[in-house]
Amino acid sequence: MGTATALDKFCANIEDPTADNLMFDHDGLNYMISYCGRYIVTEDLETGEEMEYCIPGEGADFVTAVLDSKVNKTRDKSIREILAGLPPEKLLV
Repeated sequence: MGTATALDKFCANIEDPTADNLMFDHDGLNYMISYCGRYIVTEDLETGEEMEYCIPGEGADFVTAVLDSKVNKTRDKSIREILAGLPPEKLLV
């Protein structure tokens, strides 16, 4: 079984120490997720404005917290929902 979505690819790579930062673009934002640093950084691709979100927890708790985070522009869509709608090649490892 391959990776059907960016969510599958995310789950396969999030705890890999050689893949510290996972990145993707969606709806005018660039998202960078750091497993080692335990944070999410978003950058507005139009204005360059950045937001940094510290995510609590380690291991599975951190992964769940990241996937449940709603850090898009309107705060209405979780990372899990965004990644489930993207093809795997959109997630950079």
